[in-house]
Amino acid sequence: MIVKRTIAWHDRTMATGNYSELSYADLPTFGKAPQRDPGDLGDVDIGVYGIPWDLTASPRPGARLAPRRIREETALFHEVWNPVGSPMVKIPQERPRTRERLTMADCGDVTIFPYDIQKTRESIQRLSAAIASEAFPIALGGDHYVMYPAYQGVCDAHPEAKIGVVAIDAHDDTGDDDPVLGKHWCGTPFQRAMEYGALDPRAIAMVGLRNFLGENQIQRHQDEQFQVIPMDEARELGPRELARKAVGSVLQHCDLVYLTIDIDAADPSCAPGSASPSPGGFLGHEFMALMRALGEHREVIAADLVEVAPGLDPTEQTPAFAAFALFHFIDTRFLLS
Repeated sequence: MIVKRTIAWHDRTMATGNYSELSYADLPTFGKAPQRDPGDLGDVDIGVYGIPWDLTASPRPGARLAPRRIREETALFHEVWNPVGSPMVKIPQERPRTRERLTMADCGDVTIFPYDIQKTRESIQRLSAAIASEAFPIALGGDHYVMYPAYQGVCDAHPEAKIGVVAIDAHDDTGDDDPVLGKHWCGTPFQRAMEYGALDPRAIAMVGLRNFLGENQIQRHQDEQFQVIPMDEARELGPRELARKAVGSVLQHCDLVYLTIDIDAADPSCAPGSASPSPGGFLGHEFMALMRALGEHREVIAADLVEVAPGLDPTEQTPAFAAFALFHFIDTRFLLS
């Protein structure tokens, strides 16, 4: 005869809850957050989900592996958002925290249909909407095309609001109908987003653009009045003023903000694992300071981080860089006054 015993929570913690120090133990959820169904987030602040998709990548694939690797690196931050015990704080501490813990859940990965862009897009949109209707969604891409259906889902969850976009990116992703790549690839998410949400181009801020662009793209920026903050200007402004300018310009033409972060905005010396590395980007301290500055703006209601390609980085530092960036944003957005 088998006798079943009720196991108290503290017993289970001792058996399986390796929170203290053992970042390499337990399931690799985002920041060791508990796993939750996307339909069960009523008491959750942040719902994280992965999008392991890079069929629409150009020129180099590999971002499909990012959600798992970023999750593995975020285990180091379990004591920042404080699942148990006292939270660790950033040094130097900029201002006191106003809460002792953050409620966060990992909703797993979206269902992917390999080689079927339309079905995958719809799947991403549904999961994004389900999470955004209950919590702050953070999507782990995936190539940059996945921003489009993730943005669609956030719009669906907030039908009463116009949602603008702040993009931290080295490149202009406002392409439309490429003669070779078509309408649905990593260079078109902003154009597709504008069509879906009837989004005013003035409600899109592109931060960190650099190196080379076609004259037709530059002319379009001017004609349609996108807010473009090239890398040189971004560095001159400094992180806090840069975030204020980008978010403020977008909010003149919309109600809320979707934040999309392409890892190629960072300099390849800091994050080489990118499909399109571009020299001259944000250095590590600049990138983290910008993430913190963006976290100060409560109008930001959703975020993604895309284009991390772990296999293209033999140093394995890019997923860790992405993890640090997300937790700098989370700390300011949710844990500070």
